[in-house]
Amino acid sequence: MLIDSWECHTQTWTDCMEDEFTRVNNYPLRKWLPAVFGYVIDDHETTTRFLHDWRATINDLFTNNFYGRITELAHENGLHMTYETAAGDVFPADILEYYKFADVPMCEFWQPMTDNFIGSANFKPIKPAASAMRLYGKQRLAAEAFTSFDLTFDEHLSMLKEVANINCVDGVTHLVFHTYTHNPQTPFLPLDSSFGAGIGSPFLRGQTWWKHMPVFNDHLARCSYMFERGKPVSDVLWYLGDEINHKPDQHAPFPQGYKYDYCNPDILLSRLSVQDGRLVTPEGVSYRVLWLPDVPRMIPKTLETIYELVCAGATVVGNPPAALATLAGGATAQQRFDTAVRNLWGNSSGKGIQQVDEGTVISGMELDEALAELKITPDVTGGDALWLHRRIANADWYFVCAPKGRGFKGNLDFRNSGQVEIWDPLTGTTCMAPAQRMGDRTSVELDLEQAASCIVVFHHTNSSQPETVSCLRKQFASSLPLTSPWTITFPSGWGIPGSISIPVLKPWKDLELSPEGKAFSGTATYTTTFTIDKKETGITYSLDLGEVEMIVTVTVNGQPVRTLWAKPYKVDVTDVIKSGENTLSLEVTSTWFNRLVYDAGQNVTERKTWTINGPSGQAPLRASGLLGPVRLTMEK
Repeated sequence: MLIDSWECHTQTWTDCMEDEFTRVNNYPLRKWLPAVFGYVIDDHETTTRFLHDWRATINDLFTNNFYGRITELAHENGLHMTYETAAGDVFPADILEYYKFADVPMCEFWQPMTDNFIGSANFKPIKPAASAMRLYGKQRLAAEAFTSFDLTFDEHLSMLKEVANINCVDGVTHLVFHTYTHNPQTPFLPLDSSFGAGIGSPFLRGQTWWKHMPVFNDHLARCSYMFERGKPVSDVLWYLGDEINHKPDQHAPFPQGYKYDYCNPDILLSRLSVQDGRLVTPEGVSYRVLWLPDVPRMIPKTLETIYELVCAGATVVGNPPAALATLAGGATAQQRFDTAVRNLWGNSSGKGIQQVDEGTVISGMELDEALAELKITPDVTGGDALWLHRRIANADWYFVCAPKGRGFKGNLDFRNSGQVEIWDPLTGTTCMAPAQRMGDRTSVELDLEQAASCIVVFHHTNSSQPETVSCLRKQFASSLPLTSPWTITFPSGWGIPGSISIPVLKPWKDLELSPEGKAFSGTATYTTTFTIDKKETGITYSLDLGEVEMIVTVTVNGQPVRTLWAKPYKVDVTDVIKSGENTLSLEVTSTWFNRLVYDAGQNVTERKTWTINGPSGQAPLRASGLLGPVRLTMEK
């Protein structure tokens, strides 16, 4: 059973609200009700403390009476429960706690990614849901994936891959497509997409590229499998504080090269212990440091729990709170607060490192300075590639992807050692990595196109690894440009004669065709021949297709090789080429965009496609087809 994101405004009242407030806070509500409407009672500080208690009550009811109860009912009826973001997004409540009842916590991400409202990291942040998933012991974080208002019908699979990469680095492990429109009728006029609400990425069986969805899903499945194996590795547990605030800023400064998860009061009070100086959950997820970046007010119970963790050996970085966060407990609560602050920070709030029993409290320092004092080196350094780190017995691995909008080429330095391999989730292939070990760190050379990703795996089973771990690097030998004329065969019914011959590669919109032909959308087949005087042993022969818009299935001498849908459009053809003449066939698939533009300018009765929402008839046609240049490269 799936509950979508919270879209029912803000609830702040229920029957017996006064009784519920007294149950949670142990004092009566009524005299404080004007503060709910924005009035100051006594003074600002007193009113602020009441509002903490008011929000805590709403959070308790929302978490337990709604999500807790509906999950209980689901389980009684043989159902599992999954639900999306709610608290901290629309109304004030703990942004993590309600997820503890989910069998599968869920979030959402949009495309295209923007720096503005919808599609931005702060619109529907992934990290709070990912943190809840990890710290409440869940294995999977699902995501409503690729939600969009654009609906261009020019969505490229490689573009979706880039969006998925970046959100999975933040913690998503499982994608739920938004949207697949169920359409049982046959035959139908393509696309046959209502999409009446104008929202979603069109995952439809009427799409030009629908038959290629298996290769896209294979890639996502390989990644998802790895994201759900082992335990996540992060150094810092970021405490969000006792006061219920809005969702945390995803652009807040944080030291480069480290990872963090968010922590809330419920997790701090009930799910953390200390082992070998690390904060550890019951499932074994661990952290080196508890960070308190913004805790102006706290409650006694939280401080007392932190003190217990420090006495057991934990490390805390942060300054003492200035005031009590609650009105509950009165003078006794203030005494407990004062005592706990003294126990943790002494009588000084200045800069310093203080040993408290078995643990350490660091105050007056920025987090990066504190990590340096603790000799906790960055997990990954060396560039702006995005990454996440997971660990299982005898192995660590890092999912690494290129940053948004560009590729990455360079060396990444990992806080890890062992035999190093590169696993490619696009193809399922693995190889030894070009790596250099330096003590307990390893530098790995990577070359990632835009939207590309890989998994860097460190094996720890062989303790006798040499200082330098090398791989066989391919060395360029020569290349053969494919300059013979190309024959393009188009399907009938779209205003193009069956086959045309072209001397050089051009987008379909620039060919000598009718206006309808220039707007062709779908799949066309390119054929040509090339000659190799003699196929040599020890040489790797690869086809480099240059630029393709957007998917191509490669066949050589009648033998299917592979379907390519993201950069680099390059494939090894060593096993299928031969000495003498070779025949190359490329089945190229575009998006629906150009045809929808053309049909939008036609009378309804003359249109060959149908959709409610689509591009304007005045939109310029986009480049589609095989753009090249195409060449056969030889490497040894």
